[in-house]
Amino acid sequence: MKTTRTEPDAATRSNAEMDREVAWSRLRERRVGTAAGMPSIPRDGKWLADIATRYDRITKRAREGAGPVVSETEVLAALRVTRTLRSKLDEDELALINLARQKRITWARIAEALEMRNRQSAERRRLQLSRAARRHDGSQPRTQSERVEAAREERGRRAEREWALACVQRIRAFAAGLVTIPDLQQRADRSPEGLMMSAPITYPNKPHQMTWPQALKQALEEHDRFRAAPWECVAVEQDDDTMIAPGNDPMEDWRIRQKEAQIAHRMLGLLGHAADPRYVDLSDHPELLKAVRRLCQDFREQCRRG
Repeated sequence: MKTTRTEPDAATRSNAEMDREVAWSRLRERRVGTAAGMPSIPRDGKWLADIATRYDRITKRAREGAGPVVSETEVLAALRVTRTLRSKLDEDELALINLARQKRITWARIAEALEMRNRQSAERRRLQLSRAARRHDGSQPRTQSERVEAAREERGRRAEREWALACVQRIRAFAAGLVTIPDLQQRADRSPEGLMMSAPITYPNKPHQMTWPQALKQALEEHDRFRAAPWECVAVEQDDDTMIAPGNDPMEDWRIRQKEAQIAHRMLGLLGHAADPRYVDLSDHPELLKAVRRLCQDFREQCRRG
C-alpha cells in the first residue's frame, strides 16, 4: 500500500504551475542553482537555443507578411525545423512527465500542468508519447502499416485470451497435473530441444535448463494468488496515490476478467511445450499427454476459425 501524499492547496502553489505566461517567464529567469550554478550538461542532441533566434525571426516575418525579406531556403528550413521541434517537444514532454512521477507528483497535478481534464487524460498522454518515442536501439517508431499489423495481431491475441479464459479450468487442471511430476525439469532438460540448447556451441561452459517448466509452475502459483484475492491483483491508484478500495472501482470486474485471461493464456502457451515430444517425454503419462494435446488442438482450431 502506498503512502498518501498531501496535496498542496492553490494558495501555496506557484503561479508558474498554473499560468502559461508565468511558466514561460519562470524558465527564462536566471535563478540560484540553475544556469551558472549547475554543472554543464553534454550537448548530445538538438537544443532550442541553437536555432531559437533565427527561427523566431523567420516566423515573425511570416506573420508580418514580409516575404521578400526572407529567402526561400530559410522558409523551407524553418518548415523542416517545425517537424524537428514537434519531435523534440514530444520527447521532452515524456521526459518531464517521467521526472514528475519520479518526484511523486500526482497525476492530477500533472494533468493540470498539461491543461488536461483529469488524471486519466494525462496517463493516456504519457502512454501515447511512450509508444511514439524513438526506440532504445535508435530506430524510428513503427510505420502506419506496422501499426495496422500490430493491431491485427492484438485482436488475434485478444480472441486467444478470451478462449483461454473460457477454458481456464481445463488449462489449470492440466498445468497442475504437469507440475506434480517430480522430475519434470529433468525430463525437459533431457529432451531433444533441451540437449540442443545444452550443446557447447549454444552455451559454451555454461549449464542450461529449459525455462518452461519453472515458468508454468510460477504461472500456476500466480493463478492461485489471483483466485485468493483477485481485487488485489488489479488495484488502481487514485489521484492521491492511494489504492481504490475493493468494490469502489466501476471497472473492477472488467480488470479482474482481463487479468485472469492473461494468466490463462500464458499457462496455455506453456502447456504447448508439454504436448510436443521435442520438449518433454510424457509417454509414461498417456492420459495427461492425450488431454494436453487435445486442448492444444482445440486451441489451434479456434485460431484457424478466427
